[in-house]
Amino acid sequence: MAFTKVVGAGIHTLSNITSHNVHSSGIITATRFDGPFTNLNVTGVTTFSGDVSIGGTLTYEDVTNIDSVGLVTAREGIFIPDTKKIELGNAAGNADLEIVHDTNNSVIRDKGTGSLTLSASGINFLRYGTADYYARFIGGGKVDLRYNGDIKFETTNTGAVVTGILTATSFSGDGSALSGITAGYWGQDSVGVTTNTSAGINTSTINDSDLVGVGNSFQGLYISNGMMIMDNKLSGNHYIGTAFNGLMAGPVTVEGTLTVEGNYVVV
Repeated sequence: MAFTKVVGAGIHTLSNITSHNVHSSGIITATRFDGPFTNLNVTGVTTFSGDVSIGGTLTYEDVTNIDSVGLVTAREGIFIPDTKKIELGNAAGNADLEIVHDTNNSVIRDKGTGSLTLSASGINFLRYGTADYYARFIGGGKVDLRYNGDIKFETTNTGAVVTGILTATSFSGDGSALSGITAGYWGQDSVGVTTNTSAGINTSTINDSDLVGVGNSFQGLYISNGMMIMDNKLSGNHYIGTAFNGLMAGPVTVEGTLTVEGNYVVV
């Protein structure tokens, strides 16, 4: 079928027309275009009201911006080369939050005025390629810090537990500095506290000038069922009941009242 010239309102036929080229200086309207198309060149704006499916690669060399008013879904993930950033908030080039990987490190930068908040039922910091945790933050439970996978510090409902040696340059409690005290492990069968200043045991005050480190709220150092006083002066009132046996190495000056109801030997 061949047409040499068509005039009037158009072509009216129910049959298919095969043509080598169609050149139009106006608008061609069709309900559907069925390819394949070797090249589709559009110099103006192209609007798609439905879905656009691309079976190959969508190149980006000539694309400067992609503006989407809806959801962007990447089925195989998102890849960003080294030194390129994911930017969130504020403006491009001056974002509040940046996520970037250089040739060595991965970095999260919060440059805004607020705080970086991690919200989860639990947060774990895991060494890549292993089952070793650096730290664990368990929701509604403990927090632990680890060395080579072993827990060294963990919080409890009453405080905290340290496994190993705790070393500090100073301690403070109730507003009073307790400097110079080191708690540690001295040997296979010994553990203790070394200090270069006075240290009390169950004391509220130290009001005995000679009995250093023990006030009248304790009134002595009890070892098993006995009392030992390593001093030459006993100030204040002291009581030894019948349930205890005492030994005092003298001479000892008693400046208060010493009441003894058990067995007590002064040497």
